[in-house]
Amino acid sequence: MPADVAAFRGALAAAGFTTASVRSALDADNVLLSKPHELAVHERRLAAAPPALATLVRLFAIDVPVEPDDADRALPGFGADGLRRLALAGEAGGLLRGLVHLVPHDEFLVASDKAGAGGADHVPGVQLPSATLSNLTVRRPVACALDVGTGCGVQAIHAARHCGRVLATDVNERALAFAEFNAALNGVGNVEFRAGSFFEPAGDERFDLVVCNPPYVISPESALVYRDSGLPGDTVSAELVAALPSYLEEGGFGSIMISWIAGEDTTLRPRAWLEGNGCDAWILHSATNTPLQAAAAWTAAAGTDPESYAERLGEWLDYYARLGIEAIAYGAVVVRRRAGGRNWIRTAELPGGRLEPASDHLQQLFAAQELLAASPGEALLDRRFTLVGHAYFDRTARVESGAWTETSAAVRLAEGIAFGVDLDAVGAVLVTALDGSEPLRTRLPALAAELGVPEAELAAFAARLLHHLVEHGFAVER
Repeated sequence: MPADVAAFRGALAAAGFTTASVRSALDADNVLLSKPHELAVHERRLAAAPPALATLVRLFAIDVPVEPDDADRALPGFGADGLRRLALAGEAGGLLRGLVHLVPHDEFLVASDKAGAGGADHVPGVQLPSATLSNLTVRRPVACALDVGTGCGVQAIHAARHCGRVLATDVNERALAFAEFNAALNGVGNVEFRAGSFFEPAGDERFDLVVCNPPYVISPESALVYRDSGLPGDTVSAELVAALPSYLEEGGFGSIMISWIAGEDTTLRPRAWLEGNGCDAWILHSATNTPLQAAAAWTAAAGTDPESYAERLGEWLDYYARLGIEAIAYGAVVVRRRAGGRNWIRTAELPGGRLEPASDHLQQLFAAQELLAASPGEALLDRRFTLVGHAYFDRTARVESGAWTETSAAVRLAEGIAFGVDLDAVGAVLVTALDGSEPLRTRLPALAAELGVPEAELAAFAARLLHHLVEHGFAVER
């Protein structure tokens, strides 16, 4: 089998089966999210694609049968027989049909179950939470990492590039089989796979990195292993967040996707889970749903029969009502184990839109807290700061009485987590003064005169703004 997997990998590469080429062939940003009704559009677009690539896209990305001879031509030296040996395709009615969903993701190839396959042990591909977790993981060379609930194995494969050894766990044996195949398909050999629930297979080991994309959905069902924990409410998120520090080495980082029952103070519950656990933490809130929004989102694949769908939707809403749930929040927690001194917890909103890899940004956010603790309040004004190279201004102006008048301004980050800060006229002037040449305090007298603001008032405002900019990674010390 290893030889067959290596031959398959080489044949796919020769056919140009890459993320960029598949997206180009289908004119689609995310093939994983293609809907059945888009098939007719995809087929027409594939008419212009190279024949070998078109065959592989039909077979593995959009689930269209192909002629065995076409598979032989698309994968010379491997062909339809090789696909049968690896149980990646089967023949029916003289046509070859893919038995798995296999698409490029970033620089990796990821196999998973096709929609509707696998039953309760269905193994999904790389969905949005998986991509979010990957981007919110600290990437640095370390000795060992743990991927809890590995699913199709994409987090373990990512970690294997910068970790000497990776342990991947899952209670779902089908998921472990997919993960092991995907590791082999991507030439990754430093991942060990163990069956078991959550952290249990790790025993007493500790790791420099832990990642976890658990079945965090607040659900009344136990129908899908990857989605439903079987635990009430947000218990699974609470228990995993509480357990995480025990598996981290000192200085180690952990990232976990969670959901929680939200109240007026959106992040109150996850903050309580993190208190006193020996870790510094960022809670990154991405969305809050009403019970109806959550129930509709998680039952959307229930089928098209209106009556059965309405009944299932009602069951979910009744469950939320019994638990007194008025809102459900989603997000991620990123922690760093740190003994000595008082641990801190910070919260932030994850901006909408595409999230970029944020490893460097995350490490900057953790390091910034040490700098801020060393220079409280207006002491920051005595240090030299400059904006990071990927910060940019977004300014809007209009003509009033024949002259341009600025109506709004903001500073935003183009890399990592795309934080943004809206600025008033005073804030815009202060931010443009952060060039690293001298401490901001030395410029305050001139700036106060220019803005017509008392210097003491400007100093207090500047300290608050600078604190925010440093804390969120806009500004660094020169």
